[in-house]
Amino acid sequence: MWIPPIGVRRVVLDPLIFVVAVLSVVLSPFLFAFAACADLVTRGPWKFVRTTRLFVVFMACEVAGLTAAFGLWVASGFGATIRSARFRLAHYRLLSWWLGVVSREIQVAFGFTIEVPSRPRIEGPIVVFSRHAGPGDSVFIAGVLLHDFDRFPRIVGKKELEFSPFFDVMGHRLPMRFIRPHPKQRQIALDAVKDAASNLQEQDAFVLFPEGGNFTPGRRRRIIESFERRGLADDAAYARSLVNVLPPHPSGPLAAMEETPGADVVFVAHTGTEDLISPAIIWRGIPFGRSIRANYWHFGAEEVPTTSEERVAWLNTQWQAVDAWISANRTTATAQEPTSR
Repeated sequence: MWIPPIGVRRVVLDPLIFVVAVLSVVLSPFLFAFAACADLVTRGPWKFVRTTRLFVVFMACEVAGLTAAFGLWVASGFGATIRSARFRLAHYRLLSWWLGVVSREIQVAFGFTIEVPSRPRIEGPIVVFSRHAGPGDSVFIAGVLLHDFDRFPRIVGKKELEFSPFFDVMGHRLPMRFIRPHPKQRQIALDAVKDAASNLQEQDAFVLFPEGGNFTPGRRRRIIESFERRGLADDAAYARSLVNVLPPHPSGPLAAMEETPGADVVFVAHTGTEDLISPAIIWRGIPFGRSIRANYWHFGAEEVPTTSEERVAWLNTQWQAVDAWISANRTTATAQEPTSR
């Protein structure tokens, strides 16, 4: 998906979306009335009202978030001190509020609950490797880190997140990076990982999704077939052994661990949204009435292997543990990827 350059987004796209967001909030009574009529006609479980509610709340958060971000820019001397520790903290507090409101609204409107185990606080900076499945799990991970673990996330996420003007602005003011996973842009992605992971502070959590994309049954099948075509029998066998996750790309995690030699490493597994692989499936499932379950395991810096070969083997072993946990805790049926005709 093509993303306009940052200059175009700031001058054209962001103001346009801001105006649309304001109009959506102002016209929300009419939108709700139309949605209610549609639900009465279809006699469904209020899908149109639920979706409209989430849309209006999201647009209201965009307006409030962008207004607050503009206020922080002015208060920082029109950007002169916006990279200082004081304003970094202010931006993370704003992001925490925004993610909290959006997360709660998704849970209420679409019938989700989130189950995250409470654990003793980990001291010092951490590197987080999380599985990637379902819409918005990068936002979910950021929200959990901010709210439940009092951490400042540094995320390397997909460039599609920049379509949200608020997340776009916050991501470029905070140490976050947005990339487009592609074999021809691998060095750009690695540079982004190194940049975001550098100089982690005590409260920071660097977050990376080693799979490079959301898990789908079709994507898993294509990866296995690609390994087989290239004669990589061991890689194909490993990918085939993973039922719920894609094999991790080692280059990103290796770059992150090289950049953060004194940081602990945390692996995150979650389940509950992996079958939501298309707009049609998402629409049919509303309200979902399901739990998003998450679990994590922590390794101290002294437990992290030191050589690249050992780290790759260790990463693959932990990814098998992520896969096994999902199999044991999965709360959704396996989705079938739509086939083209």
